[in-house]
Formats: sequence, C-alpha cells, structure tokens
Amino acid sequence: MSFRQELKTFIQQNLVNDAQLAELSENESLIERGIIDSMGLMQVIQFIEAETGIRIPDEEVLPENFETIAAIEGTLERLRAKGVKR
Repeated sequence: MSFRQELKTFIQQNLVNDAQLAELSENESLIERGIIDSMGLMQVIQFIEAETGIRIPDEEVLPENFETIAAIEGTLERLRAKGVKR
C-alpha cells in the first residue's frame, strides 16, 4: 500500500465522522469539508511522523500544506528531498 493510501485510510478511519464523507478524493479540501481542524491536524502530523520518520517543522504547518491528501504528500516529498528527519 502506498503512503498516500495509508494516509487516506488513516484520515477516513480517524477523522471522518459521517459515512457520506468517507469517500475522499486526493484533491478534495480536507479543511473546507471540516475533516481536518486543529486537533485533526495534530493527529495527521503525529501519524506522518510515526510512519515516515520525517519531522514536520513548525514553519511547514500551513493550511496549504495540509489542504488535500495530494498537498500533504507533496509536502512530505519536499521535506524528504531537503533531508528533513526526526
């Protein structure tokens, strides 16, 4: 399973409360749909750090970096390229 799919599954199982919201596309706004709020963001960051070993620096915790599943993965790829680790 790709990390993108693992992330999507984590979000669906831990942050989505309504059955109709369980179907997410990779480019849907998680923030606008109310799926990620401040507490949800912390859960996603903890999941990412535990699963990838990449620490998300405070300056990277921006709405645009966590807007969609695709944006989250893009942020991780950028941090990986910079060599950011825990």
